[in-house]
Amino acid sequence: MKIQITEKQKSLAICTIGVFFTCLLLTIVVWRFSSVMVIAKKTISSLSPVIWGLVFAYLLSPLQNWLERRILSKLIERKKPHPALRRTVAVTVTIFILIAALAGMIAMLLPELIDSVRTLFNNIPSYAKNIATWCTDHLAGLKESSPQVYESIMAALNSLQDKLINFATQYEPKLDSIVSGANIIGSITSGAYSLVSGVIDFLIGIIAAIYLLYNKERYPAQIKKILYALFPEQRVHSTLRVLAKVHHVFQNFLVGQTVDCLMVGVTTFVGLTIMDAPYAALISLVVGVTNFIPFFGPFIGAIPSGFLVLIAEPTKLIPFVIFIFALQQIEGNLIAPKILGDSMGLPTFWVLFAILIGGGLFGFFGMVAFVPLFAALYALFKEFLAARLAKKGLPSSTEGYMGKELVYATPSAEASQQTPAENPVAEETAAGIASENGKDDIKNADDL
Repeated sequence: MKIQITEKQKSLAICTIGVFFTCLLLTIVVWRFSSVMVIAKKTISSLSPVIWGLVFAYLLSPLQNWLERRILSKLIERKKPHPALRRTVAVTVTIFILIAALAGMIAMLLPELIDSVRTLFNNIPSYAKNIATWCTDHLAGLKESSPQVYESIMAALNSLQDKLINFATQYEPKLDSIVSGANIIGSITSGAYSLVSGVIDFLIGIIAAIYLLYNKERYPAQIKKILYALFPEQRVHSTLRVLAKVHHVFQNFLVGQTVDCLMVGVTTFVGLTIMDAPYAALISLVVGVTNFIPFFGPFIGAIPSGFLVLIAEPTKLIPFVIFIFALQQIEGNLIAPKILGDSMGLPTFWVLFAILIGGGLFGFFGMVAFVPLFAALYALFKEFLAARLAKKGLPSSTEGYMGKELVYATPSAEASQQTPAENPVAEETAAGIASENGKDDIKNADDL
């Protein structure tokens, strides 16, 4: 007797198997979380060239599109189209601009950065002694009232002073040898191997970016083909809509934050140079890089930078603080909104939550990546809630649920037939959802 299996039974069986393996995978992740994280970090480390390539492709894709549509289409395709030649020239010019920009930044900042680091290493012993002297003078009263506490503090301070002096004594000669070009092999074998490996991954990432930029329409098309082959059409549409939203937020965030960080870093370097502040290149690099983290990045970079200025030239601390504060106000209220627009739309609490989770799992890059990821998920979940509330005739605005408990009646058949002008709740919800329709999002997914 042949058993007939209906399509409904097949779907139920596939769903059951999927739920089982999902639960099994989650159980393994929770039970062996530390081992899973070690494997994940090793995998990410092995795929670092590909990750570099993806980042470069994301950052350079808008520039490539602009070159193709605004310049090369007019220069190359005057009489007939030459898509292959246009794409080749666009990718070549884009990569050349990237390399030229990096080379220019290194040529301008590297000598200043090396001088700042060398000066810092040379002055660490005197800085440590000054800190010890200051603490001794200001804690003299504690020696008589609480001798045990005083001895503990001084012991910890002396230990820190010894560690700082040993650190400077150990690494300052290596810095000089690397800068002068001497003993390169010894430097590599004694700890610079990771730096060389990072440079190699960086160069391979540029090569990967060339392939990604040249065939950037093909890879999303392959992903869509796989999705359509394995899943129902409606589910594929919703998946593409989610991917398009994530892509839109990520690209706007990465491109905008990169431009913003470059502007802040260069402005900081120029301002500190005019002020004749110490460690101008080092502080500019720290402030520019940490500014990549939204909202809290400026504080993360400004606090250690201010400490460096304090121990080097205390009289420059107040002008430095005023300058950084003014720069961050201009950047946060004028520059960043113009560059980023409303690409984030994420409340400050969730930004902090994303930074803590991402930083705890993957360090600095986790802080950067988790913020746009949470922003995309937050926007999608907000749309989902608006759609569900609209079906129940409830307002989507959070302010409607503040204060006393409110009871909203389920819309009747007569109310459901009202026009948007007669039904303000439906009008509000429809206006929030209409801007994000499936077709537009699937179209945006083609720009990956």
